[in-house]
Amino acid sequence: MTSSDEQRPAQQGYRSGEAARLAKMPVTTLRIWERRYGVVGPAKTASGQRLYTEDDVRRLTLIKLLVSRGHAIGAIARLDREQLQFLAARSGRESGGATDLPLVESVNLRLALVGGSLAQRFRASGVDLRPYGVNELITFADLSLAAAGGGTSGERGAPIDALLVSIDSLQEDIASQIIALGDAVRAKAIAVVYGFGTGPAAEILRVAGVRLYREPDSRTEFRQMLGDLCERVRSQERIGDDAVWSRVRRRYDDRELEMIAGRSSTIACECPRHLAELVMKLSAFERYSDACTSRSAQDAALHRYLGDVSNRACAMVEAALERVAREEGWFAGSQSPQAGQA
Repeated sequence: MTSSDEQRPAQQGYRSGEAARLAKMPVTTLRIWERRYGVVGPAKTASGQRLYTEDDVRRLTLIKLLVSRGHAIGAIARLDREQLQFLAARSGRESGGATDLPLVESVNLRLALVGGSLAQRFRASGVDLRPYGVNELITFADLSLAAAGGGTSGERGAPIDALLVSIDSLQEDIASQIIALGDAVRAKAIAVVYGFGTGPAAEILRVAGVRLYREPDSRTEFRQMLGDLCERVRSQERIGDDAVWSRVRRRYDDRELEMIAGRSSTIACECPRHLAELVMKLSAFERYSDACTSRSAQDAALHRYLGDVSNRACAMVEAALERVAREEGWFAGSQSPQAGQA
């Protein structure tokens, strides 16, 4: 059964402050756009109060996104919904960035919802998954069942593209479990909806690339969250990155790094040596964090977090090192740093 809060927007509409908040824009901007450009035409009550529908909010969100990408408000204010969505899809692909809106593409995403109340709210919202490219939905009652693969549908053990987790109380050990679950199912994007939580737990997830949301108040917010999650999956597939929370293997071993550090450079600086030394130090700290004794579940989550951060930093420095090496021509015809060595 749909709650009275979920019914309220459809029956009464949003006031200007609420509509602006949902569209993530200042209410003053909303009023200026409405007065000068007629971006929306909300209905009015007998007392003159403007009431915005979910379609109005969706339109405002589209227009705000396009303006942030360089489109002039005067040029797009009167475009219809399909024209706005076309521009959003095209500009998102051209920029190589993620869009906050669902794009209809020929993709087949597997979406998993973790949390019984989340699945119930999803069914009550009546959101159509097809515009988001989702062709399979799996639901889990809680994290333990998700880790065990006990979903209500879907092929057991198959990778999950997008993972949406609902947690009432977000603690460090729970954050660690969420990251481990995402790693296990090879998810490309994770979002977490929570009621209460600690700062360290939230920071662990943010560093791991997980998006955090408070409980959505409406179908519009739910759609925006779902659209963002699925678009991040498509963005990962376009650029070919690994899941952002998964650790990656070293590109170079210590022997290769020592060889790079000892080579002469034509760029008149010590960058290759410094980068090689940074990789070795970061890798050593990653191993230290993993081996460090943990006094509690929270302490273990902290060390996992430190190891993840070290691994991510190491991968970034290795990528920089590879770019420097390629500029030097060391990898011509070979991926080994020995290539070209006399």
